Amino acid sequence: MKVVYCANCGTRLNVQRKAMPKFGRIIDIVEYHECLDEPVELDLTPIDIPTFTEKEGKNKFVQNLNELNPPTPPVFDLRDRRKDENIKSTAPDSILRNLKMSPNSIPEGELK
Repeated sequence: MKVVYCANCGTRLNVQRKAMPKFGRIIDIVEYHECLDEPVELDLTPIDIPTFTEKEGKNKFVQNLNELNPPTPPVFDLRDRRKDENIKSTAPDSILRNLKMSPNSIPEGELK
């Protein structure tokens, strides 16, 4: 977990990582706080960082993120566009055309 400091009061703030699997993204969210009247002294000694807790009435941004749905990608129709009564083979037209235009081959040996 990252730690950042408030530019106004110097309070140590936790940064929570939020995964958004529907969007394939991970975003960083800074914990909400109210600034103190006087700046705090900078303390760089390692401490245990408290875990992120959901506060009632707060974290509206996180709630909005949870409710987001990604836009649906367009669906393309990749089926054969020929009419069903005209289809005699499932092979592409270019292959059928090449087979019709190819010359007959002569067998190497005698047919029995």
